[in-house]
Amino acid sequence: MAAKRKVTDVSEWVTLLTGLPSEVTAVQSLLNANGIPTFTMRTDPYTGTMTLLVPASKAEEARQLLQQFEPSTSDSEVTGEENGEI
Repeated sequence: MAAKRKVTDVSEWVTLLTGLPSEVTAVQSLLNANGIPTFTMRTDPYTGTMTLLVPASKAEEARQLLQQFEPSTSDSEVTGEENGEI
């Protein structure tokens, strides 16, 4: 059985994302698969939102990894507005 890691000082962790559990879980899986440790907290028991934290030393690496999956906003994209659709 794998040993559990103990989070000893959350002050060294930073918030990367707050959102729905489905969003946070997907991002958490991606980060963990790429060797970035994560920690989640339930933010609001009424809405069910969660907060995903990463070690401060890994925050920039995590952001760069997530940028690969953001929708492109380049000017070369064809949009409905360019086609006369609004």
